[in-house]
Amino acid sequence: MNSNPQRALFTIVTVSYNCCSLIEKTIKSVLQQDYHDTEYIIIDGGSTDGTVEIIKKYAQHLAFWCSEPDGGIYQGMNKGISHAKGEWILFLNAGDVFAETNVLTKVLPFTKNKEQDILYGDIFTLRGNERVIKKALEPCNKQRMFFCHQAVFVRTELMKQYPYDTRFKMSADFYFFKFCYLTKKKFQHIPIVISVYDRTGISNTHRIAGLKENIQVIRELDKGWDKIKFLIKLHFVIYWNSIRTWIKKNRI
Repeated sequence: MNSNPQRALFTIVTVSYNCCSLIEKTIKSVLQQDYHDTEYIIIDGGSTDGTVEIIKKYAQHLAFWCSEPDGGIYQGMNKGISHAKGEWILFLNAGDVFAETNVLTKVLPFTKNKEQDILYGDIFTLRGNERVIKKALEPCNKQRMFFCHQAVFVRTELMKQYPYDTRFKMSADFYFFKFCYLTKKKFQHIPIVISVYDRTGISNTHRIAGLKENIQVIRELDKGWDKIKFLIKLHFVIYWNSIRTWIKKNRI
């Protein structure tokens, strides 16, 4: 990690809460990056399961960390943004890891383009022990989240100007990136697998809740026929997921 965070190029932020079985692999993944012009921030939501003790083991490598109750993941992410001094910011939450030890080195050349506001790459999803690559949609698509936040670098000044809207518990990142797209911020896809994240624990209930929040985002930001078409599609997806859940629960 950079000993002088005033000039860090990258800020990596990890938000955690009661995740003692996951947090250390994320910390090690960040510290093992071979590019060191980086600051690392951990925002913990007041964990009581041993997570804080693990964070303390690595405190000397952190630009900032704290552990205190907050209003959820996006409030924690905003807290990380407020402390960030790097030019670009990436959120790698507890359980997420970089795909390789040289990811930041690979991303470095793309940061030289001063016209770009957002750089987004690809990810590996983890189901059990299997890694499956998930490529970001290209070109950008305003009707859906076209990349995962674990694979996107945003100019820190942009995130400080437009922090996450904490009205949303699951879709504040969707709101932010959709807002950026609609206000003509510059996106660039980079052909790099940025991170690995584990989808095993994501329940169907959480997916449906996220889709419902996405509907609220669409209602607020979209206009006209595009909004109508997408809302119809989302309502169908929610209905179909509910049917699948019912079938699973009532399977003989």
